[in-house]
Amino acid sequence: MLKKKLLVSLVVIQGIFIVLGIIAIIVGVFYKINNSEQISLTPLGKYELSDVFLIDDDHYQIKSIDGNKAIFKVIETSTNKVIKEVVIEK
Repeated sequence: MLKKKLLVSLVVIQGIFIVLGIIAIIVGVFYKINNSEQISLTPLGKYELSDVFLIDDDHYQIKSIDGNKAIFKVIETSTNKVIKEVVIEK
């Protein structure tokens, strides 16, 4: 009788761990989806060609002037993700 109770309790504990694992996977997937939507993409349509500089095969830089600020953005060519942004005030 003691072995049967022990086996039942182990099966219940294993079931609880499986449910917790599934919940952790679902939370992780939703967290990843929410973070991937926050990536800023930069379209090239609003910049002049003279303001775009190729750094290497994987990155390019866009220079823009906004009021009294000069903004330099380093962007990855394959995904158009802004890697680094530097703001210099005049």
